Amino acid sequence: MNVLAIETSTTACCLGLRLGDQTTEQFVQLQRTHSREILPRIAALLADTGVELSALDLLVYGKGPGSFTGLRIATGVVQGLGYGLDIPVVGISTLACCAQGRYREFGDTQIVVAETARADEVFFGAYSVVNGHVQPVLADGMYLASELPALQAGRWVGIGSAWHQRPEMELALHNNMAAIQLEIYPRAPDLLDLGILEWQAGRAMEALQATPEYLREQVALRPKGPIPSK
Repeated sequence: MNVLAIETSTTACCLGLRLGDQTTEQFVQLQRTHSREILPRIAALLADTGVELSALDLLVYGKGPGSFTGLRIATGVVQGLGYGLDIPVVGISTLACCAQGRYREFGDTQIVVAETARADEVFFGAYSVVNGHVQPVLADGMYLASELPALQAGRWVGIGSAWHQRPEMELALHNNMAAIQLEIYPRAPDLLDLGILEWQAGRAMEALQATPEYLREQVALRPKGPIPSK
């Protein structure tokens, strides 16, 4: 199976190609030039690995949350390529991808991802590892740093740029982190692992159904005040 992965939700452009059990990654910091470079870089990745575009079987993309413009770029590319090739696509949470990377590199199995959104708001998701893959414990959402939902007890680690607000976030979570990693990026091996898992579970979609996940629109719907006890 030949799978192409595309992630442009951050300042980095991350591409990956999996051919059977072999993965090739292209990772580069582009700042604001994703739109100009994404297609030439995909062409170069395919050329370097000797794979024709028509040989692709599945596209996986990082659906966010993240940069508004970056998410639109990745979504537009997979819509165009997927529709033209008539192959399915899978969208993967950028937060889940980062959590999977933490597990791959360090073996941590309870991971809180918190990335800076705007002001004191954070993109937040909590994950645990089941059979080698991250599963959401608390769904991705956008919260004030001081109003994060409480976590169950455990050995949690925190990753992401928002952890510079560690004291108030730990207070809201009712948990102290065992470790913190501020700088993280979604990487192709993790995006591919999670995307193929979703495809195997029958959760791929037609290309034109691909959408980004901004999370910002959820802010107005989030209940105010403390979460009521059960």
